[in-house]
Amino acid sequence: MKLKAHEVDGWVKGLKPDKAPALVLVYGPDRGGVHETTKALRQAYLGRDYDPLQYVALEEGALAGQAGLLADEAAAMPMFGTHKLVHVSGANAAVQAAVTFYLAKTDEGNAPLGAALVIIEADNLRPTAPLRKAAENHRAGMALPCYALEARDIGRLIRQFLEQENYRIEAQAMDLLTARLATDRGVIQRELERLVLYKGVRDAKAEPGVVTGDDVEAALGDQTQGDFDRLIDNVALGRLDEADRALARLEAAGTNAASALAVARMHFQTLHLALGQMEGGTAQAKALGAFRPPLHFRRKPLVEQQMRLWSSGKCARALEILNAAEKACRGSAGGLAQAQAGNALLRIARAAQR
Repeated sequence: MKLKAHEVDGWVKGLKPDKAPALVLVYGPDRGGVHETTKALRQAYLGRDYDPLQYVALEEGALAGQAGLLADEAAAMPMFGTHKLVHVSGANAAVQAAVTFYLAKTDEGNAPLGAALVIIEADNLRPTAPLRKAAENHRAGMALPCYALEARDIGRLIRQFLEQENYRIEAQAMDLLTARLATDRGVIQRELERLVLYKGVRDAKAEPGVVTGDDVEAALGDQTQGDFDRLIDNVALGRLDEADRALARLEAAGTNAASALAVARMHFQTLHLALGQMEGGTAQAKALGAFRPPLHFRRKPLVEQQMRLWSSGKCARALEILNAAEKACRGSAGGLAQAQAGNALLRIARAAQR
């Protein structure tokens, strides 16, 4: 099956794991959109707190001469967990051969729908490309195109995102955002996440919060992001003293504990994904492409150093600590929440040193 670009978001949000297709091809010229759609698929299928054994990342090179590897990985269900996701980056001949073999297995009834999901993340593909035709024409396949947003679509995307977080946006703030944001969906998603982190998580039953122009300037200013980057990089590099000072600066600026934990969680989720790709055979330079927006050249060496200190398994344990701390902070008062967040982040910094 195939969808039109404007139908993709709705389909992903409505995905039911037990009724998922066996194969989803995510492709298009909008690399940020491809990446964000793939990430949204993973969360819709596995949930946020999935067992790391439920997720396998494969680089196209790993499939060379092993057409059956993809089907084998999809069939190898983890001991704990009812679903398995296999994420393949690339669309070369080896991927095509592996997809053909895998879909043939589904036709034989060896891979029941919903038990495993294979996601192929690719660049733009012509309508005649074999991989695209396979995903569009097979009963258990789905093709999701991702194209750069047009200017009129950006406002719609902003409103949809903020409504989901129980916020409405003033006209001045909308003008500032649309002027600031590019048409890359990945950049837009990350900037809006930063904005909501600044404002704070709202109860869905409460009256909608309001995003003002001042909020946009404060949340998306370079200084705010720089402080978050310093905190997260020092935590991930195991620099306890520097991490403690960075956390103190954010607290002095009025940043709440939930924001610091959420930014850390997003960083370690991306680091976990990148390391999983490297462990599947992807070169470090290419795995760094998991970070959206792309890393600033000054920050890139710091993240490369983190990738040498961490493994996907260690990242999974860090994410467990962060998820537990976020839950604890939701039921705690300001001072206690700040202490809980600080303890969690410093605990992760100590783990980086081991």
